[in-house]
Amino acid sequence: MGDEEEEPKYKLFVKGQEAPLEKGSQQYTGQGNAFYLNGDTYNGTYVEGLRRGKGSYGWKKFGDSYEGQYEENRKHGFGKLTYRSNVGEDDEEPPDENAPPRGGTYLGYFHGGQRGCPEGATAGEVPSDGTFTYVNGDIYVGQWQAGKKHGRGSYTYTKDGTKLIGDWEKGKIVVGKWVFPNGTFYSGKFRYNKPHGEGVWVFPNGNQLTGEFVQKQQPGDDDGAPGGDEEGENAPPKPDPKVWCHFKYGTAAAVHGGSMLTSNSED
Repeated sequence: MGDEEEEPKYKLFVKGQEAPLEKGSQQYTGQGNAFYLNGDTYNGTYVEGLRRGKGSYGWKKFGDSYEGQYEENRKHGFGKLTYRSNVGEDDEEPPDENAPPRGGTYLGYFHGGQRGCPEGATAGEVPSDGTFTYVNGDIYVGQWQAGKKHGRGSYTYTKDGTKLIGDWEKGKIVVGKWVFPNGTFYSGKFRYNKPHGEGVWVFPNGNQLTGEFVQKQQPGDDDGAPGGDEEGENAPPKPDPKVWCHFKYGTAAAVHGGSMLTSNSED
């Protein structure tokens, strides 16, 4: 967002003065109201010319707003970032190809302008917890790293009440549980936020069914598309492929009156 990149031109007003400071925030320490030429606003604390401490920032272009802690002109510490429904950067998509429109709120920790702890840090050793409430009502609660879901966390889908609970890496769940409102859950590994590989279904009555989820990529219009000029580090991230998931049954274990009965079945 605007305050994380080049600093736009602005006029800084301080209490007790009608005219803006001639040198802006340069070497200024105290409270101030900044009005940027692009329409952005900042109201908060400056220390030696930089945004440090508590403050609020509003972006005119997207309508986003932030209220919380700052360090070296960047969001740092605990804060709340509200996204509007306009398209813009810092777009956080839920783990579903049917992503809701942009919007929602993030309440939690920031480091260097990004959600969670910095790249390379260990979640838990550095404050990284945050809650993202999406515009469609979905909620992610857990750890973040460099702006992505990373560490322990749970994602709840409002539409059907299901949850993904487990370990996340760079925005995707990799191992954990797929939990249903009736108590049934699947435990195993995931790829593209969908079950993948060996795992087990556990039902409310205690019965279990082991097996393997096999993913098959769906045909798409982008298959075999020629590459553009953007490659390497400057290339935009490729979207996850759309896949079908098929469960191949393995061993079933039924619990009756404290005893367990097992049987093998082939798909």
